[in-house]
Amino acid sequence: MVVLNGSLAKFPSSLFDFSASHDGRFGWFLLTWHPENDPVLEEIQTQIKLDIRNSNLGQASQLEIESALKNFFAEYHWKLHAVFRKTNLREKGISLLFAVLFDQELYFLEFGRMLSGIVEKDNIRSADRSWANFHVKTLQEMNLLGLSEADISIKPKHIHLDAGQKFIALPSSCADLISKEKINSSMFETLIRSITESNDTCYFLLESKAKQPIKRKRRFRKYQISALIVSLLVIVAVLYMLFGNRWLETMERKTKLLVSSKSRLTVERIPDYLNIQSQTIRKQWQKLEQYTNQPARQIDLTKNWTTDLNFLVTATPAFDLHNIYISSEDKLLAFDKHSKKLLWNKTLPANIKAIKIMRGSLVLFLDNDQIYCLKDGNTVSWSKNVSDPFAGKSSLSPFELDSNEDPRLNSSILIVPTERGLYIFDVNSGNLLTKLNFDKHLQFLSSYDAFDNCFYAVAADNIICVSLNIQN
Repeated sequence: MVVLNGSLAKFPSSLFDFSASHDGRFGWFLLTWHPENDPVLEEIQTQIKLDIRNSNLGQASQLEIESALKNFFAEYHWKLHAVFRKTNLREKGISLLFAVLFDQELYFLEFGRMLSGIVEKDNIRSADRSWANFHVKTLQEMNLLGLSEADISIKPKHIHLDAGQKFIALPSSCADLISKEKINSSMFETLIRSITESNDTCYFLLESKAKQPIKRKRRFRKYQISALIVSLLVIVAVLYMLFGNRWLETMERKTKLLVSSKSRLTVERIPDYLNIQSQTIRKQWQKLEQYTNQPARQIDLTKNWTTDLNFLVTATPAFDLHNIYISSEDKLLAFDKHSKKLLWNKTLPANIKAIKIMRGSLVLFLDNDQIYCLKDGNTVSWSKNVSDPFAGKSSLSPFELDSNEDPRLNSSILIVPTERGLYIFDVNSGNLLTKLNFDKHLQFLSSYDAFDNCFYAVAADNIICVSLNIQN
């Protein structure tokens, strides 16, 4: 079995998180590090932790884990790239090591300055990238996650941990120290103490141990079980004869009445049941219930960016991971979400009433009772006529947002758009959590962009990106 033998991470420059089974046969481990100590790193690394916990990496089988790692981090690199571009950090990327364990088989990825090693009886060696002269590499050569403006190299490493071997993940500064001093496994405890005392480092250590022999439980033979049952029946029969008066039936009835009376005791009645009249306890109980049921510690709406449009928007905007789609009468226009540049436009046979994103395709509903499907940009895949006209959905309808769409939420919130603003209420208590006012008349509000954590609002001739900020 493999056990976690130690770890260290100091906010805001580093973070460690893991999830493992009790028998040590499965688990995943996350370690991040950044050379700066800017407070913005706390929010970025917390979001990385939440995204890892809410991903499907923990459910992937051993056969598909390498493919799952490649796909997840290839896409996640671009999400972090967009996040780091908005910060004032000098180094706009992060060092990260993520490992998944199946029995003694370890699959892991290294990014940036995060390195790994195998500790054996007589030496310590690198598990993937070489430790030697790592400090002379450029940022691009280090392969920082989120730094490059192009796709990065993602190559999962697979190793087998034999009994007695240890796996360590740590920044390159500590790895340089080990390689220079020729530290062997006998000095390993001294190394760990020196790492712990440092102010600018992090690590975690896994150790593979020999399986403990399973102790067999004593099994009773058939004649022993039969003798025990007969003895119990004799004892019950003797007690029944001694006490009489339907003793067993009476005890059963009393037990049922006792259990049913206790089960009807609700949480709200606990102070009354205990005959406690203290108003202080009641107030504290109500306050605790209020805090545990609220969706988040703090929720805010902010205007991330605003773009002026030289045309009239006539339907609710739609979006995918990269683009925003806006309609103006019979024209459909596609804009890049980050640069705001017009990518392409297409003229349809009639005015567009609604836009939907379905399985990577754009589905357009026109006011001449036609449906158009666009794939690969502005290429028409198919079109159909409908006998029953499509009425469309109200552009300013309230809707619910829960933790399935944004894992930062503990419970549901209600989004209520109005002519001049946007309100967010707690669904459980009805409390107003936050609001945002617009200078112009609000015409359309998109659904929630779970990738960029925002809405897209159309007010007069402006399109506004409204960010949903959640602290929990």
